[in-house]
Amino acid sequence: MNKFSNHIYLSISPISRVSVSQYKTQDTLMSFLDEDQHNRLEKMTNLTRREEFLGVRSILFELYQKYELCLGQSLTSQAVKLTQDEFGRPYLMQARVSSRANEGAVKPKPKVQELQNDSLPSVSLSHTKQWLAAAISDQSRIGIDIEIPIRTVSEALKRRFFNQQEIQEGIFCDHPVWLWVIKEAVVKCIGMGIQADLTKIVVRIVDANTCASKNWSIERHSSMPKGEEREYLFYASYSTKEWFEGKLWSHPSYVCAIAIPSLNIGGNSE
Repeated sequence: MNKFSNHIYLSISPISRVSVSQYKTQDTLMSFLDEDQHNRLEKMTNLTRREEFLGVRSILFELYQKYELCLGQSLTSQAVKLTQDEFGRPYLMQARVSSRANEGAVKPKPKVQELQNDSLPSVSLSHTKQWLAAAISDQSRIGIDIEIPIRTVSEALKRRFFNQQEIQEGIFCDHPVWLWVIKEAVVKCIGMGIQADLTKIVVRIVDANTCASKNWSIERHSSMPKGEEREYLFYASYSTKEWFEGKLWSHPSYVCAIAIPSLNIGGNSE
C-alpha cells in the first residue's frame, strides 16, 4: 500500500502528574490497549517509565477520538486497539473476537507486512523526560520523535549515527538534537526503529516559511502555544531508495519532528 493523506493529527503535551493508578481507572483507555500493551506495563517497575508509557498512549487515544469525530464516525465502538509489531512500532488493529477454541493460545507477533489495514490510520508515539508526542495519519506510515533541546548528543553518538557532512556542516552543527529527532522520526516511519542504519539517512532542512509542502497539512491538538516555535520543513532519503519529508518544531522546551513517505522523489519541492 502506498497511500497518502493531506491531513495529519498531531498532539504535543507536557507529561501530566496523573498517577499510574488514576490512568488505570480510565476504562476506555485501558480497553484501547491490547493484551501485549498490558503485559508490557505490568513488567515495568519504574514509576516514571510507567507514567510515560500510559501518558503517551492516553494522548494518542484522545487524538484518535478527535480523528473519529472528524470522519463523522466512531470506530472505537468497534473495539479498535493499540498494539506493537516485532520491531516495537505501534499500530491500530480491530480487536480479535475471542472464542473457547483460541482461549489460552499463544498469539505470534505479527510481521510488518501483515499490518496493513486500509480502514485504520497509522500512528506513532514518542516521549522524553518531560514531554509526550503522538501523531495519526491515513498515511501508510508515519514517524514522530520528541526530545528536550538540552539533550546532549555526544561525539560518540554523532560518529555512530550521523554522516561526516552532517557533523561538519550546516545548521546541525549548532543543533545536533534537531538532526537526532529527524532521523528518529524517519526510522520510525521506515518501521525498523533504531535497528536501521542512521548514517544512511541523509537530511536536507529548509525554513518552512520559504518552502512549504503542498502535499499535506497538520491539525494541532497541543497544550502549548505555537508562538515560541520555529518551524522547518525537511526532506530525507534512506540509502537513496526511500524518500521522506516532514516538519521540525523547535521550541524552548522541546524539539519535535514528524516524517512521512514523500511524494517528491529526491526532495524536489515542485
